[in-house]
Amino acid sequence: MGILDRLVPGRARRNLALSIDGVASVARAGAGADGMDSPNHRLWTLLCDASRQTLHQLLVKNDDKRLDWGLKKRAARIDDTALVVMFWWMLLYQLVVFRNKGLDGYSPEESTDPMYEAATRFVETEFARLGIEIPPPLWAEDWRRHYPLESAMAFYNCAYDLLHLDNDLTKRIAHVSHFATLTERGFERLSAESSP
Repeated sequence: MGILDRLVPGRARRNLALSIDGVASVARAGAGADGMDSPNHRLWTLLCDASRQTLHQLLVKNDDKRLDWGLKKRAARIDDTALVVMFWWMLLYQLVVFRNKGLDGYSPEESTDPMYEAATRFVETEFARLGIEIPPPLWAEDWRRHYPLESAMAFYNCAYDLLHLDNDLTKRIAHVSHFATLTERGFERLSAESSP
């Protein structure tokens, strides 16, 4: 974070909002460059948009006060690397929601692997661009078997570890519970808006 970000109120959040939008655009464009077919490209775009919107609410400004992990005051800790990792984790979280909620016209069993491969290519490409050789760990090795609530808990814990924050266990339960409920609703809303 530069000195201007500390002196000008709101500048750090505006910059972070722009960075989130930029990362989402890179992720969406990467799938197009890979020649992903049209139905999968639609699903990928939905996952990217859901990830962008949710990260924006967690890190910049939330529409619903219950969708809060206490991270907005920690914008200074979120550098390019942390943002790429969090966006990747959010893509995987949205993929868990998709696997559990479904989406008209898609089979979670058939669509999960192509989406996971696209997410992995995204994070590996961005880490290479940042000069980092080892991709970040998953928030849970068995993430494919998770329900949204347990995925949200694992993601929350990893986000706090990534940003070197104290993880208040009493706040965590409420944060994670609200997050899982609201993101599932948000996914349903985005799904309805994006249906052909």
